[in-house]
Amino acid sequence: MSILEMPVPQDVLTEIVEDTIFAQQERFTALLRDIREFLRTAPAGATAANCAAILNAAGRIAGDKRRQVIREFFEAYPENATAGEILSLMETV
Repeated sequence: MSILEMPVPQDVLTEIVEDTIFAQQERFTALLRDIREFLRTAPAGATAANCAAILNAAGRIAGDKRRQVIREFFEAYPENATAGEILSLMETV
C-alpha cells in the first residue's frame, strides 16, 4: 500500500476517540504524542499488526484505557502498514 493511500493518523484517532474523554483537545494531543513516541521506539519495519499485538499483550498485564485506544489506532491501519510509514505520515501531515 502506498503511503498516499494510507489513512491520515489524526483522522483515524479522531474517529476512534469520538464521544470519549479522549476527544478533549489536551487528551487528544497527548495521545498523538504517545503514538509518535511509540512509533519512534518501534523498529521501522514493525507492522501495524505487530504494534497492536504488543499493546494488546501489555494491556492484559495492566488494562489501561489509553493503551486500548492506541491499540485501536493501530488496528485501524492495514496489517502490513509499517511503523516507519505511519510515523512518516504523522510527521508530514
